[in-house]
Amino acid sequence: MKKIKIGYVSPVNPEEDRMAWSGTYYNTFHAIRDAGIDVKWISYGTNTFLFKFVTFITKCAYRLIYGKGSSEHSRIMAKVHGLFIKRSQLEDCDVVFIPAQIDMVVGIRTNLPIIYYADGTFKKMINYQWFGYTQSAIREGEKTELLGIAKAKYNFRSSQWAADSTIKDYGAPEENTYIFPFGADVPQERKFSSEPIYKNKSLKLLFSGKEWERKGGNIAVDAARYLNGIGIKTTIFIVGVKELPKQYSGDKFIKFIGYLDKNNGKELKKYLKLYSECNAFILPTRAECAGIVFAEANSYGMPIFATDTGGIGNYVINGVNGYRLPLSATGKDFGKLIEKVYKNREFSQLSKGALKTYSEKTNWKSWSDNFRNFIIKNF
Repeated sequence: MKKIKIGYVSPVNPEEDRMAWSGTYYNTFHAIRDAGIDVKWISYGTNTFLFKFVTFITKCAYRLIYGKGSSEHSRIMAKVHGLFIKRSQLEDCDVVFIPAQIDMVVGIRTNLPIIYYADGTFKKMINYQWFGYTQSAIREGEKTELLGIAKAKYNFRSSQWAADSTIKDYGAPEENTYIFPFGADVPQERKFSSEPIYKNKSLKLLFSGKEWERKGGNIAVDAARYLNGIGIKTTIFIVGVKELPKQYSGDKFIKFIGYLDKNNGKELKKYLKLYSECNAFILPTRAECAGIVFAEANSYGMPIFATDTGGIGNYVINGVNGYRLPLSATGKDFGKLIEKVYKNREFSQLSKGALKTYSEKTNWKSWSDNFRNFIIKNF
């Protein structure tokens, strides 16, 4: 393999920060390094007063010009943020890797080949996770996305859903568009998820998400309620959200864990322990580009019950490691599906499928190996 050096552009220190972008900066940085490739962080001073002040002023200008929208998806923000990366920072680099930051892809001043890694596209996000944008903001966002995708020599996406949009909606060359699924940041030695105790008719479900409404928290609780109603003693563990909606405060079958910080070793250990203690993962999310939690569940051999939306199809395969239901599915629908799986005693089979999915696709070692092969092929 040719010896090259990669400049890794990110707003946080990817060597240390396990929380930003659900740990993707941290894990991709280390996966590149683990591939035997020299990589260094290209910082642009996001914590400095000057950066924050200029960003604030630019956001205000954006709002006046375009109204409600994503200021990062604008040429004005791209130009401003691009100024914070000095050309000298890239002098010893051969390639630039930019995860998620379309403004930096467009704004960075370099002739080096760029790898742009994202989990979605602007077009896919409108009226999916982003609502109420003005037509002016949408037009500007589309222009910026198009510029970024065209400027990147290679476009990496975390799912087929995102890759298809990159090619079909923005004209990216298919041969230079790659699917690199997210992995899971888990210890090598770990206790896998256990099967339910069928003789006790008990079940432990895990729900993990910061945004209660978008992640379908109410649907997950309704599924657990249904299962309890038909005689399967179900406990649902809820982690991620900072506060449980008051309407559920009296439900004894809910074990509310709350928000856990993955940058805190003790809290990370507590978070990962939940995957060992529970029998299945449920996330009836309303919108999801990929979801690292699915890779985490796979790594613990935990069957997954989710919705068929966004890029989830690369992480949850029907009948293999879990099931995906349509967005129209209710809590009762999820409950009935889990009831069927429970009565058919499919948990062991799905658990094996989850571990297989993890070992073959949704782990950072595979990501690292695939990246190494990509470098060998293209450089």
